[in-house]
Amino acid sequence: MQVKVSGFETQQKPIKNYCKLGCGIFSSTGLAAVLIGLGTVSASAEITPFQIQSTGTISGTIELPSFNPNFNNSVTRVDTDSTGTYNRNIGSNTNPNYVLVYKSDYVKVETRADGSLHYFVDFKGIPVVSFDGILNSPVLSDGELTPYTYQGKLPGTKYQGVVQDEFGLTKAFYTGIVTDPTTGQQYEGTFQVSGQGPRYSDRNGGKSPTVFDFKSDLPGKPTVTSYKMTNSPLVRLTINVPADAKLVTPPTTGAGSSTPPTPLTLPQLLPLSPPPHHPISPLPPPPQLPPLPPLPPLSPSPHLPISPSSHLLHLLISPTPTSDIEFSSGNFIAVNSPVFNSASMCVQDSKNCRTKVKLTPKKAIGPRSRVLLR
Repeated sequence: MQVKVSGFETQQKPIKNYCKLGCGIFSSTGLAAVLIGLGTVSASAEITPFQIQSTGTISGTIELPSFNPNFNNSVTRVDTDSTGTYNRNIGSNTNPNYVLVYKSDYVKVETRADGSLHYFVDFKGIPVVSFDGILNSPVLSDGELTPYTYQGKLPGTKYQGVVQDEFGLTKAFYTGIVTDPTTGQQYEGTFQVSGQGPRYSDRNGGKSPTVFDFKSDLPGKPTVTSYKMTNSPLVRLTINVPADAKLVTPPTTGAGSSTPPTPLTLPQLLPLSPPPHHPISPLPPPPQLPPLPPLPPLSPSPHLPISPSSHLLHLLISPTPTSDIEFSSGNFIAVNSPVFNSASMCVQDSKNCRTKVKLTPKKAIGPRSRVLLR
């Protein structure tokens, strides 16, 4: 099987993929229920495994595994000219600028269906390991690569990869904190990572090791056994978040930020100060008012002649509490409340009067008033 990409044809035999666990893709993404308290996150939050995509750089000395330097049986085919020379265009398609990348002594040729000639060079893919690797990424912090044993034979391996038409980071373990750039959530634990550098045909392809750097053109054998990388770019970095990762920040509503909720705190109550003491002065005694003079005795009302007319009613309802009424017969009546009311009703019509008015004879003093009765 041959696959040609931008001048490369890769021929592979039916063997196990070198990518192994590094290229596994989980079937689901997202978070399960996250238990959040007041300003804290439960350490037992259950997480569904998912992947985070980012970029980064990788450093370290890569070398062929000592026990099997010809492990990788994949073949990378590079289109060349008739001299076996490959040039990279560091310019643009409209304004190309080709620079020499590699010249092989093992150029091959074949005839295409249209009769044209096709020149190419086959390179052997190189499996590599690193014992001093360093991985950097905007989403990784507070950690480093954790050593492991490569294929059960090389302990202390920091990462493993393969060099073909691009550098492939096939497996490494980063222990620290990873931040999901889409949600801002942070996870703590050990994360398996994989990645990919720029292809040889990219304008920045020279910043990543390829088969050209290891001079693995066939039928020769690799002549370079190690290569030092310093901040070699990874155009793709995949980070697998396992189920046992610890969620260290709560979820947020907006993407790209993480702001934990502020814990609810009650304001501290200040002690109440007692009110200032103001002595109360006794009220002054009320002023002594002078005694009122005694009221003068009431003088008796003058005797007025009574005639059977409306004048009698006027006199009877006068405010004088006690008065004597003298009739033409010489009799007097002492009128006071409430008897005078009945007397006033009976003077004009004595036959209809129910109240008998008692006439007290009184000795006449002086000449009598003469009242003509009609």
